[in-house]
Amino acid sequence: MASVNLVVIVESVRAIMSQEKDNGFHTQAIISVAAALGVKFALFLYCYTLQSKSSQVQVLWEDHRNDLFINGFGILMSAGGSRFSWFLCKLICQTGLDPTGAILIGAGVIFAWSHTIYEQFGFLAGKSAPHDFLQLIIYKAMTFSDEIEKIDTVRAYHSGPDYVVEVDIVMDATTPLWKAHDISQQLQDKIEVLPNVERAFVHVDHETTHAPEHRKIM
Repeated sequence: MASVNLVVIVESVRAIMSQEKDNGFHTQAIISVAAALGVKFALFLYCYTLQSKSSQVQVLWEDHRNDLFINGFGILMSAGGSRFSWFLCKLICQTGLDPTGAILIGAGVIFAWSHTIYEQFGFLAGKSAPHDFLQLIIYKAMTFSDEIEKIDTVRAYHSGPDYVVEVDIVMDATTPLWKAHDISQQLQDKIEVLPNVERAFVHVDHETTHAPEHRKIM
């Protein structure tokens, strides 16, 4: 996407520098883009109702949103370039609005998708949850049951747009297995109903010294 729009920007700059003119009103092109704009608007509304349920749908919604801006602005600049002159700049007046609009659209698309890529890459790379969210998890775990003596470790990180939460709790060594299981399961269920939590894992231990729990197999 960025490469295509970079080519558009380069060609538009070349058109302005060479003072190429194309002031024809291309009716068929305008009608085609307007039809695409209508379809994109319908898809935009449909994806808007589902964007909270899936990160893939949210990306599609952002794509349709960007296309609405691009196609709408493109029609405006193309039609304006054939019917009107722009008094702000003599050079642009000589070449029309169309290449200038293409530069603005291309730059806007590159910026919008660069921001989206940066945000989504953080989600896929497992970016940690903010400190306030971790504090909320700690509070929920500490106040959940009197049988929980300590909170050893709390982790929360992105797996897509939502969080995976890992909690290590400490209970007395004499706690019956059934009780340790039920408390940890109920705590897991309580954490998983929090907003933006996809999965939660609760690990029960009776101490915090932790000899290595994971060993590499050589």
